[in-house]
Amino acid sequence: MKKCYKLAITAAIVGFGLGTLNVAQAANVSFSSSNEGWWSASASNNNNNDNYLTGNSNPANLRSFFTFDLSALAGVSSATLQVQRFEGSGNPTQTLVFFDVSTSADVLSQKVNNPNINIYNDLGSGKNYGTFNVNTFGDSDEILSFVLNSDAIADINARSGQFFSIGGALLGDIETGNQYLFGFSGDSSATLVVDADLATVPEPGTFGGAALAGITGFWLKRKRKAFQGL
Repeated sequence: MKKCYKLAITAAIVGFGLGTLNVAQAANVSFSSSNEGWWSASASNNNNNDNYLTGNSNPANLRSFFTFDLSALAGVSSATLQVQRFEGSGNPTQTLVFFDVSTSADVLSQKVNNPNINIYNDLGSGKNYGTFNVNTFGDSDEILSFVLNSDAIADINARSGQFFSIGGALLGDIETGNQYLFGFSGDSSATLVVDADLATVPEPGTFGGAALAGITGFWLKRKRKAFQGL
């Protein structure tokens, strides 16, 4: 009898261990933008233009966007947007602000529909994801990191498994001359780096553990009946 109980406890431990190998764990995850570019209230554009110039490229004001396919995430605790500097123009320092975007990702991707005042306004209004003073000039290959605030983190969590877009705009006096960041940035993508729990799916070990526990339990039940019949 003692031997049967010992086997039952061992089987339960093994089954539990195999069944819990695959759990969600915190991880540092990077997503490259699936689409990026700019929208304007006055300038034309095309779908093949991935340049995310932000500011005034005389005479047009441009606002940028970055769209990310977030796949399956849960519990994002921090988020950083990484963008290559490329080239800037105008004042030594520019005030760059990132905003939430209500325009859907598929509509944003149709840049050929520029100009569009509504989308242009959307990219520069709403929830503020962070305001940053950026040096206009520097190494064009430098990767600039912008730590996004709690509003951005909340929206990223809300958009888990979906597309998520960020709008970029320059604030201040940019109406005279060329005042911009990220010029000549075509054929480049941004990166969204998050600390998050990865959503997982059961692996074969999970089912193996459950099956082993079930089979062992069935065998012990038969042995117990046989023992009681002696």
